[in-house]
Amino acid sequence: MAHFARVYRDDTVMAKRFNIFKDNFDYIESINKAGMRPYTLSINGFADLTNEEFRATYNGYKMSSHHTSSKTTFFRYENVTAPATMDWRKKGAVTGVKDQGQCGCCWAFSAVTATDGINEIKTGKLISLSEQELVDCDTSSDMGCDGGLMDDAFKFIIKNQNVPANSESALLNAVANQSVSVAIDASGSDFQFYSSGVFTGECGTELDHGVTAVGYGITSDRTKVLLLTYILQQYSFDPTPIIFPSTLTMAMKIDLMSILITLFFVISMFNSQTTAARSQPKLSVSERHEQWMSRHGRVYKDEVEKGERFMIFKENMKFIESINKAGNLSYKLGINEFADITSEEFLAKFTGLNVPSYLSPSPMSSTEFKINDLSDDDMPSNLDWRESGAVTQVKNQGQCGCCWAFSAVGSLEGAYKIATGNLMEFSEQELLDCTTTNNFGCNGGFMTNAFDFIIENGGISIESDYEYQGQQYTCRSQEKTAAVQISSYQVVPADETSLLQAVTKQPVSIGIAASQELQFYAGGTYHGSCADKINHAVTAIGYGTDEQGQKYWLLKNSWGTTWGENGFMKIIRDSGIPGGLCDIAKMSSYPNIA
Repeated sequence: MAHFARVYRDDTVMAKRFNIFKDNFDYIESINKAGMRPYTLSINGFADLTNEEFRATYNGYKMSSHHTSSKTTFFRYENVTAPATMDWRKKGAVTGVKDQGQCGCCWAFSAVTATDGINEIKTGKLISLSEQELVDCDTSSDMGCDGGLMDDAFKFIIKNQNVPANSESALLNAVANQSVSVAIDASGSDFQFYSSGVFTGECGTELDHGVTAVGYGITSDRTKVLLLTYILQQYSFDPTPIIFPSTLTMAMKIDLMSILITLFFVISMFNSQTTAARSQPKLSVSERHEQWMSRHGRVYKDEVEKGERFMIFKENMKFIESINKAGNLSYKLGINEFADITSEEFLAKFTGLNVPSYLSPSPMSSTEFKINDLSDDDMPSNLDWRESGAVTQVKNQGQCGCCWAFSAVGSLEGAYKIATGNLMEFSEQELLDCTTTNNFGCNGGFMTNAFDFIIENGGISIESDYEYQGQQYTCRSQEKTAAVQISSYQVVPADETSLLQAVTKQPVSIGIAASQELQFYAGGTYHGSCADKINHAVTAIGYGTDEQGQKYWLLKNSWGTTWGENGFMKIIRDSGIPGGLCDIAKMSSYPNIA
């Protein structure tokens, strides 16, 4: 319950959900222990739902008995020679995994993902297009959260073409050229709890879920597989963001799918601006608030609280629109799950970097900064440590001001991967519980204090051994086995040149002066307002130059994947401001693996 922030309204509901959880747990254990399957199941955010509830809430592909797809006269990729393997993620044609929530609109997400992909292939620009417009506006045959079809979504956009059904070679040729929307039977319990491996579980013939085929390949035992991205995540009625498993890509044995799927893909000669040009009914602020509440599972204790939160929502919406309408910005703001809290509440609950007075103005390293002799030629023009596999999934600190722990662990995880070749998730909770010298749990702390603890403690545990709970408890380090040790840490000189040299070596823990604009950051290269002082900690995981020629830092945050660019952020680099925009270079440090 703590891991997925699940809160039930009373003990009766809790008991009912516990029994469902127990049955699901037993089922998962029985499947995994049976062996002889190339895939595994695991407990996830759906473990307290029956399979019937899961299908009703999260599957939304509706194939009506009278439905016929419009077809062009030929299959565009019929005579294409497909490469042996393909993964469109590696070519930058797949956006971050999104979240349909408790809305049966998988059809919209599948259609948009295929459209995102062909747009990138044709234009070279990866843009995340709008599922909400399809849910709101595609009403001729689709039914919003009650289900729909991908080809109806494509009709709304303008044109679509079918891949010949029941043809493995046709599917292969299509996926070799672009991402493809796929309908599958996802009704089985194995699909509900799929964790990893090549899925060979039972499938029926009733298509009920839309996903996207983004590639294919061959496993070490020569099993041919199709790579699918699927949109299955869950909200509870607790306002704290949920932490989800990282595995949101699925490998499915191709011959299981060949007789079960109907496929659609967008014709390459489409106008990506068509949907934007269509008029949408303008919602009132009250209607937008109700829609937002439904999307984010927000429930208020009474009408008084709802009225108060509505007024905050209204003011935040005005603020966001005023910034976006200003124009000439390389970034945008957007309504997100923090839209009904004030800036003061947000900074109090979701940040948590307390800079000790004795560290000002220039904190000391435990070792000398030794990489400041790198020349410009030694540093690549752009760097993204995610591409080297040195960045774990975006995590979620929830309403606990322990950004310092997530920042420290983020740089530690990167350093460990670079040193050993293994990417492991380490425990923020151990730092939260045990780093009590000059750190204050959910009330704030500092990264170098966390590094001091790791050195003195002889290391920290992996995440799965000491899981994040979102609040401080009694330290249990003595009960755990340290999985990683550090010999020292370095504090980077407070300038962007030194930070660049450090990030070239490994991900770096940094402080940032987070403002109200950052609360609603939705994408682009940020160059907006900053707070008066450093109040938040993130991890610098790279740098680059955007399409407008602006240099940026690439940051990993700890506010979940619904914030920013799937949990990440770009902020202007070489701003000319001492210490960087929002003091981004003033409080930087990184650990040295023992």
